[in-house]
Amino acid sequence: MKYYLTFLVAAVFTVSAYSQDTNLILGKTDKFTSAAVFDLSDPSGVNIEVNLWGFVRLPGRYRVPYYTTFMDLMSYAGGPTENTRLEDMRIVRSDSTGKTKIIRLNYGDLLWEDEIRVTGRENPVLKSGDVIIVPEEKRFTFRDNLQFYMPIITGILSIATFIITVSKK
Repeated sequence: MKYYLTFLVAAVFTVSAYSQDTNLILGKTDKFTSAAVFDLSDPSGVNIEVNLWGFVRLPGRYRVPYYTTFMDLMSYAGGPTENTRLEDMRIVRSDSTGKTKIIRLNYGDLLWEDEIRVTGRENPVLKSGDVIIVPEEKRFTFRDNLQFYMPIITGILSIATFIITVSKK
């Protein structure tokens, strides 16, 4: 009876240890404390406001000169993060009639290819109200898989330890 109680307590603590918020354990959080607004405007010129969403160092709302290009804005934002999907960045633009147009950009060859393709490369000038979306390319790592397997491995080790302890007595 004593061994069964020990096994039950070990099983309960094993399960509860992995019920924590893993985003906080790994140093990631989904909680934002304030809005990110960046003013890089030209005080003597015409300025526009654009939104930059996604996987860049400093996402947020940017007030920039009217002649700012996509690459200028990416530089202002600190560039893409390591998880950025450079082949599928987008500019969402609404025209004066209310129609939405999506401009797709592919800059994957700049960081990942041996040769840079210059044909078809766009560096559009941004317009007021543009929303630039920089998506994530999910790359699975050992840490991602460890989160799944660790409770299973710990449970198996607990049961094995229990069986070895009981069989020796």
